[in-house]
Amino acid sequence: MHRLCAVLLAALLGFSTSAWADWRQEVPVLRVGVMTGPNATYRLGQLEPFRFYLEGKLMVPVELVPLPDYPAVIDAQASKRIHYAIESAGAYAMAVAACNCVQPLAVPAREGGESGFHAVLLARADSTIRSLADAKDARLALAGKDSVAGRLLPLKALAKEGVEPAEIVDSPDPSAAVRALLSGEADLAAAWSSLGGNRAEGYSFGTLRDLVAEGALSMDDVRVVWQSALVPFGPHVVGSGLPGELKDRLRESLLAMAVESPAAYDAVDRAGGQGFVAVKAEAFAPVLELVKPD
Repeated sequence: MHRLCAVLLAALLGFSTSAWADWRQEVPVLRVGVMTGPNATYRLGQLEPFRFYLEGKLMVPVELVPLPDYPAVIDAQASKRIHYAIESAGAYAMAVAACNCVQPLAVPAREGGESGFHAVLLARADSTIRSLADAKDARLALAGKDSVAGRLLPLKALAKEGVEPAEIVDSPDPSAAVRALLSGEADLAAAWSSLGGNRAEGYSFGTLRDLVAEGALSMDDVRVVWQSALVPFGPHVVGSGLPGELKDRLRESLLAMAVESPAAYDAVDRAGGQGFVAVKAEAFAPVLELVKPD
């Protein structure tokens, strides 16, 4: 019996050693693309606890690759110069459109458990606009051209309804768009919100919450006339061609990070959430639709 147990243990150890070798031979160094902006040294220093944590979990070297912006991150993914990246939801969608070679692992969750947000269109409470169909010939306040919630999703929704605004009121951010609505410069404004929690407080987070906290908005003054499906927070993304065991280990490491290494978690989620939750590509349907050819 003891001899049989020894043979079985040896076989299991041999299998484990072989599995260990296989994916680490294919990926001897994990290269993580990081959007650093102009101050790469500072950003890489911030992320060192995260790098150190992954290295300990995977038992292979982890290298942070500084990249100036999301287009550079996407190019590095498409050319397979990096294996892993931290992206916005919009950047993930653009990466899928560019190469269809990436998949999301997990997204951070806030303290209330929320793992995403909604784009919303607001009208003043005394407005006759109560739906997208009522928005024909309206003046629409939007944020910058790359804002998913503040421009792209609302415009897509209006186009689907065959509604064309009479005027676009360009605003630097969603807060400014809502201020334009309140001042009478616009009839509708695009913003983003959890749409959960106390409505009077502007819900639990987002543009409305910030404006209510500033004293610039009362929720009695506005009406939500449209909301998008849930848009997940920015995902941690890997190349879809990576070995399955490596992807599983990375996902498991992310899900355990907030407990096992709060410093590593704080380095990648500076909003102070409660940890990561697993996510699949289907959750990003609202933003993936934005990059589909017409």
